[in-house]
Formats: sequence, C-alpha cells, structure tokens
Amino acid sequence: MGKIADALDKARREPARKMDQLRPSGETGSREQKQARVQHEVSPKPVPDTITSKTDVQTGEGAGFVSKALQGPVDPKLVVFHEPESPAAERFKVLRSQILYPKDGKDCRVILVTSAMEAAGKTMVACNLAVSIAQGVDPYALLIDTDIRKATVHRMLGFEPAEGLSEYLQTDKPLSKYLIRTPMMKLTVLPAGRSVGNPAELLTSAKMRLLFDEARERYPDRFIIVDSPPVNLAAETSSLSQNVDAVVFVVRSGYSSQDLIEEAIAKVGEDKVLGIVFNCFESPPWKYSYYKKKYPYYSSNKQA
Repeated sequence: MGKIADALDKARREPARKMDQLRPSGETGSREQKQARVQHEVSPKPVPDTITSKTDVQTGEGAGFVSKALQGPVDPKLVVFHEPESPAAERFKVLRSQILYPKDGKDCRVILVTSAMEAAGKTMVACNLAVSIAQGVDPYALLIDTDIRKATVHRMLGFEPAEGLSEYLQTDKPLSKYLIRTPMMKLTVLPAGRSVGNPAELLTSAKMRLLFDEARERYPDRFIIVDSPPVNLAAETSSLSQNVDAVVFVVRSGYSSQDLIEEAIAKVGEDKVLGIVFNCFESPPWKYSYYKKKYPYYSSNKQA
C-alpha cells in the first residue's frame, strides 16, 4: 500500500488504538469511579476555536501521525467553520457541489487553488473549500500547502508552524510524520514546512508527482485541495497545475488586471480551469436579500 494510503489508514485506526491504551486491564474501584473513567474515555471533545492545549503526538506501534489541538484562534475568514449556515458558507457549498458532482462527469479529486498575484485570497478559498468538503456526509479532505515560500494555511487554521511538505520531499521519512489530523472532522493537513532556497525544484520533483498520483488513485472518498503560490510569481505553480485534475482560480475584484489574469490562466492551461472565484465582489443589493434578513451580520463585500 502506498505511503498516503498507509498514513490515512493510521489516521482512522489511531482513535481506537489510543482508547485501548488508555483502558488498563483489571480495573478496580467503586462503581462511581468506573463510571467516571468510562465517561472520561468516551465523551467527545468539543472542537475549539481558541487556544486549548499543546500538541499531542500519538505514540505506539506505527507512530508518527500527529494530532493537534488548535493552538490559536481560527481566522475569521474561515466562514464555513465559524458560520456554517451563513450565505458566504453556502457559496463554498456550491463550489463543493461542482467538485463532487461535476456536470461533465469528470473525476476531479485533486484540486489546485491559485491566483495570478498575491493578496487575491487563494488561501482563504482553499481552506474554506477543504473544510466545506470535510463537513459533508461522506468525503474526506486532505489540504496540502505547497506555498513553501509564504505558507499561511497553518495560520488560518490556528496552528503553529510545523514540519511538512518541504521536509517530506527532502527526506526518506514517511508522509504520516508530517500529516496533521485537525479537530475539524475528516480534515487532514499537510503543512508547507520550513522555507527553502529551492522550492521550485522540490515541487517539480518526481517525488511530488508520485504524491499526487497516490492521492488520486487511493480512496475514492478523499479529495485533495492544494494551496499553491500565485502563478505569475512562482515558476512551480505551472508545473503543479499539470499534475492535478483541475484548477480553481481566485480573482480579487478590482485588484488584479485583466492582462495578468489572462497570462496566469494561459500558464496553467484554460482547459484545466474548473472555475473562477471572484473574491471581495459586491453583490447587487437585491441579490441574497432573503439571506440578509435571516443573517444580519452578512456583508457581501466582506474582505477575504
């Protein structure tokens, strides 16, 4: 079984293994003490959005998969986490539906999210899309931060910087060592890792292509969302786009010029573009009027 398959299998098995390790044999004590122990073992933990605890590195046979509690506040721009019923979150559900149920029937399970220039909101879109997919009934999501030059996925999700993709591509250590299982159900993250002097060479390597191949071939319920550097600022994004199933292009309204956008789309290939997300776009006042009444906190031109 491939490295990705092994890592994801470990993620599914770890909760049961950890509970077995916590439950000692030959328990003694009063009925009230036993009941308290059982409640402590099986009671679900709430999903936090602020600092709660330190990193918990699980140990035991086949150890390596890292489970992290959120170490800082989740970015308010992660609307599908903070306001899952809001109109903004509904827009990401529409995007999710287009990926899960494409009109042309094409299987798109490895999706690259990028933009022409920086500050367009690509990381915000990638994170919201990944969490939205993970919130669905069946699919799981793996979010990969390939923006080694300027990693921000961990910050948006409330994690401290950690080893990740750059370390995996430079060593022989298993992928499971760098995967982070988040408190958000069914969402796993591969952070970018430390910045390096040769990100283009790493991200265009044979090992990176193999990672995508395994991700595509294993687990039909697993969707991989890739946050990549801006196309016009990093040479590796054009190469990455050729190894994914589709590209979601993020355009910030009134920010990027049409020439730069057209240049970026040409670099990734127009046939690869699944769709374009217009960020910070102000909707007409009559549009979504029902939602504005239901959700008075919603603003269509909210910065993202």
